[in-house]
Amino acid sequence: MPILGVGRALVRWSQNSSMLGVMKLSPSLLLVFLISLSSMGWSNSPSSTKSPVYRYLETATLQGQGRLTFWGFDVYDARYYVADPKGQNGFALEIQYIRSFKGQDLAKRTIDEMSRQGVSEKQRGVWLQSLEKIFPDIASGDTLIGVHLPDKGTMFLHNGKLVGEIPGDAFAKAFFGIWLDERTSAPKLRTALIASRCPPALIAANCPNP
Repeated sequence: MPILGVGRALVRWSQNSSMLGVMKLSPSLLLVFLISLSSMGWSNSPSSTKSPVYRYLETATLQGQGRLTFWGFDVYDARYYVADPKGQNGFALEIQYIRSFKGQDLAKRTIDEMSRQGVSEKQRGVWLQSLEKIFPDIASGDTLIGVHLPDKGTMFLHNGKLVGEIPGDAFAKAFFGIWLDERTSAPKLRTALIASRCPPALIAANCPNP
């Protein structure tokens, strides 16, 4: 999931950006274009409003945050919250997207990334069916949050609204491990998220938190 359908987005971006080389913009149109780019960057910056995470994890603290880039293109910003230092009372990952993606593409990419965690093909197939029903199409600026609560499972929020949940620690370990396990495909983002501390005990039970 760390690179979630980026290939298609880059193709669209390349096709659109190639047009800029042949367009002759007047100064006024150029100003409008630059303002629109500036506003895009502003809308995708972390919001100052309180995260919906706190509705489910009242004692949550932001442990770390970072941005995923792919081939120099910004994809999304991620923030990792824990209810306690070891995440035993719950934890959450909040992703704010900078690019748009289809829900089915997100689901398939998520399942592909789970193979790094050693999840069997049969189990990935079961979870794929669940995620395809849960993940909505994502527009630039949208947020998708995964919240893990012990004995309850993982809940998903799209722009703050509950859109589905999957029970069990096994799914939570595989899903959040995409970002937090040492086998992640995005090690720099993982380092930013855990911020010199440990992943939740569910993922790294033997990691000694400082």
